Amino acid sequence: MLPVLIPILAGLGGAVVGALSRQPEINRLKEQVRKLQVEIQRLQRVVEEQDRQIRELKIRYNALKAYHFVERVRQKSRLRGAIMFQYAFKEYMDLLVVQTRGNGYVLSEDEVLFYNAFDRLVNNSEISVEEKLLIREYIRSKYAYEIDNMIEPETGDIVEKVESIHVA
Repeated sequence: MLPVLIPILAGLGGAVVGALSRQPEINRLKEQVRKLQVEIQRLQRVVEEQDRQIRELKIRYNALKAYHFVERVRQKSRLRGAIMFQYAFKEYMDLLVVQTRGNGYVLSEDEVLFYNAFDRLVNNSEISVEEKLLIREYIRSKYAYEIDNMIEPETGDIVEKVESIHVA
């Protein structure tokens, strides 16, 4: 049985000697694995922080998009209001020129109400909410398409009409 044991013991001894001789390499590899695990954890924290920052930036981006939308609507509304005022001014000037020329044109009741309300507005007199609504409705009834499509009125002819009036 000794002849069988010697090769087994020699094999075990060789394995032990081989393992012991490789122990520094094993320790070095274990240390490298530990360092890599620490680095993986650090990188995972970096990725988590980047994910958090990306989520925050997305929220800010969406907030800016919403703000931009609201601001765009607000500016569009202001533009429509300015265009509506231009049409109101044009209408007022047209009615003023018609009255001044005295060519027999009789203003309708709506035109008179509009003219009087806008005249008070232009002359910085107190104007009621009802009169403001009257001006708005009168102008929208005549120029809704132009206002909705933000088409500015031609104002060059207004100046010509006013200049052509001869007051005796």
